[in-house]
Amino acid sequence: MQIERVITKGQLVPLTFHQNAVAASQTNAQLPLVETSATTSTTDNDGYVMPFGGQIVAVTAALSAAATDGLLTVGATVGGTGGTDPTLSIETDTEANASCVRGTAPFAAGDLVGAEITTDADWDATTADLAVVVWVLLELEGI
Repeated sequence: MQIERVITKGQLVPLTFHQNAVAASQTNAQLPLVETSATTSTTDNDGYVMPFGGQIVAVTAALSAAATDGLLTVGATVGGTGGTDPTLSIETDTEANASCVRGTAPFAAGDLVGAEITTDADWDATTADLAVVVWVLLELEGI
């Protein structure tokens, strides 16, 4: 019996982003790929160059501590511009997820896909660390 290993038309890929000590009053702050702590190293890179066209299909987030007041919004970006779907609105939760139907948030080969956050002035989980995953479906046709 022969087993075939076939790459399907689409491949679901997680893209990770981080921020330590999520401050209040941030507006459309692009998240870096790597941030090891608030006082040590970070990277200036805030997105992944896509090798194929595709679409964003979900965003997930995890905080190391919950807020008791304030609002954190999380969303994916294409070329530094945020979309309206999928986005997360986090108040007192430490985990959140949202997905959208295919075709809602497309990107082209060569586009930079990232993540951004906004916090209001009341956000009080300023010692919380944030991990965000933007889930993309790469369209692998033609390879």
